[in-house]
Amino acid sequence: MKYFGFLFSVIMIMMAIVFNCCKKEDDSIPSEREKCAWVAGSIDSTGYGMILYSADGGENWERQGESNPSLHGIHVLDIWAVDDQTVWAVGSGNVILKTLDGGKNWVQVQAPANNPNTWLSSICIVNQTNIWISGSYGTVYNSTDNGNTWTMFDPTFFHNQNMQGIWAITPQKVYVAGNGQERGYIFCTTDGGATWDSISPSADYNRNMWLGVTSYKNSIVIYGRASHYIASTDGGITWKNDSVPSGGGGGAADINDMIMLNQETWWGAFDYNQFYLTNDGGSVWIPQITDNNSMFMFGIDAWDSQFALAVSRNSIPPLSGLILKTVNGGTTWEVKQSYSSRLSKVTFIKL
Repeated sequence: MKYFGFLFSVIMIMMAIVFNCCKKEDDSIPSEREKCAWVAGSIDSTGYGMILYSADGGENWERQGESNPSLHGIHVLDIWAVDDQTVWAVGSGNVILKTLDGGKNWVQVQAPANNPNTWLSSICIVNQTNIWISGSYGTVYNSTDNGNTWTMFDPTFFHNQNMQGIWAITPQKVYVAGNGQERGYIFCTTDGGATWDSISPSADYNRNMWLGVTSYKNSIVIYGRASHYIASTDGGITWKNDSVPSGGGGGAADINDMIMLNQETWWGAFDYNQFYLTNDGGSVWIPQITDNNSMFMFGIDAWDSQFALAVSRNSIPPLSGLILKTVNGGTTWEVKQSYSSRLSKVTFIKL
């Protein structure tokens, strides 16, 4: 009987260990908490820039940073979530913002130059701590130590123009795209900024004004005004000039934001209340029209091929913005919230 009791105790302990191990594995399954998202937007009637947070995949939203001096008078233009606690944002006034507690507290991070007239329009973070930022007047910043120290690159190399988009494929390989004087500019570094090269697509395709960059592995897309873009499938060795047919507004719709879910599937946010999706690397584009005729779709981010969030801003006063959500690959888009702020970008956690 004593032996049976001992054996029973051993079996129960082993079952408990197995149960706990299984529970730990279950905890690793993505949860609703990990589907948290943030949105960046302009100053509203409160006088503070807009940062919005959702803990449930975009169903409900709460404002962060209202009455925080760090956001007073600041238009927040782009935002990047490293994890559910660490989020970075950039905006007008040469302002860099950071939170380490999921947005309960936002602080300004000292920029490498005192240029209060600079608008920082794009941020990209690779390897969690290598931060790249671009903006007006040829501004390009980089930090390799999570924002403790910064490098500012010579703005004259970027022609002192509006570097509206930046994308780091690796800490060493970074693309910057922008516009000015009615033409576009594209630059690339493959050594972390030690040297930079300019990219001049064939047929003077830089006559188009570029707004952003995105990539997936060796595929890179640089996109911009009037539905134009260039794409590379070999890591930037060769480029193809292209455009999205019938991009709205008589083909004049800007591609304001684009994400790549894989090398074939790209999803773009366009002017004139529309999204476009391609599942074959740009050969065929599927239009996804919303009912908000005065809205320009300005930012998009996707959890997967079915579930995505987007933000918009209106083209006529009074100033306003919408948060939209799709759970069926863009067949339908549902408006989740409306704000008196011109919303700029949306981000899930960038894994």
